[in-house]
Amino acid sequence: MRMKIRAWVLSAIAALGTTATVASDEPYREYYPQARIDPARGVNGDIGFSDTLPYWRNEEEVERNAKWVGDPNEQWKLNWKFMDLDRIDLHPGHLAVDEGEAMVAKLAKRDPAFLTCLADGGTKLNGLAAGYPKYDRALGRIVTVESRIEHCAKSVLNEEIRQGSPANNKIAVYFKSLSGGTPIKVNIGDGKVMEAYRRGERLFYKKTGQLNFACASCHVPGSIMGHKLRGETPTTPFADAAHYPTYRTPVGALESIQERFARCLGQMRTVQLKPGDPAFVDLEVFMTVLSNGYPVSVPSAR
Repeated sequence: MRMKIRAWVLSAIAALGTTATVASDEPYREYYPQARIDPARGVNGDIGFSDTLPYWRNEEEVERNAKWVGDPNEQWKLNWKFMDLDRIDLHPGHLAVDEGEAMVAKLAKRDPAFLTCLADGGTKLNGLAAGYPKYDRALGRIVTVESRIEHCAKSVLNEEIRQGSPANNKIAVYFKSLSGGTPIKVNIGDGKVMEAYRRGERLFYKKTGQLNFACASCHVPGSIMGHKLRGETPTTPFADAAHYPTYRTPVGALESIQERFARCLGQMRTVQLKPGDPAFVDLEVFMTVLSNGYPVSVPSAR
């Protein structure tokens, strides 16, 4: 009898064809409804998304709408750009740039190859950070500024300067400050970069944790974006990557974008990943492509 029942079940599954699914070890996941984002538009993709770009696309517009600062119902439309660069007095992010510069000089004195490695074969860091993240064919993977620092310290000096560490963040904010004002230009024409973008996009909409939240639960139209969530009002994700590493006033420390991802995961009550995790790299690619065309804005505070 058991053999007959088994045969019947197998034939029933076969009759279902491609609609039948085989149980897998992957946990069940739900996804937030996906918004339409064209990566080719870069930061301009915010038009038709949150439609707040006209209020913060440049300093003139931010200045024109500065009256909204302090108004919880309106301030979110400025995407916190009013805090960038000269819009805030001297803060620890500026001091970190000087410390990062001193660290690079010290490490390069030990071995000039450290600077050559950071500069991807060159001798100058100016303008290079605007092209990150990018696919490094020699390493066979996507690299970020922070992972480049970690790699160069280890491969040249046999020193650990791990992503997410204060030392790495200080060097990164110095590195990126040398691209300050340069429009971000992640190369989406590179197939490997676009593969990472698509993986990051999927992660952006994947719900996780005890609250069953996704990044999109707070940062796309129809979500909490623009509405108060406890003490914060989530904003558009466009151009958000431009100001990292940033000095985070709530935590009193310089924070990389991947550390910010980890902090968000904690708020979502899910397992936190470490900076450098492949999932975070993909998510950074996705977020930075949404900043394409917007200038690197470090040092900054949030």
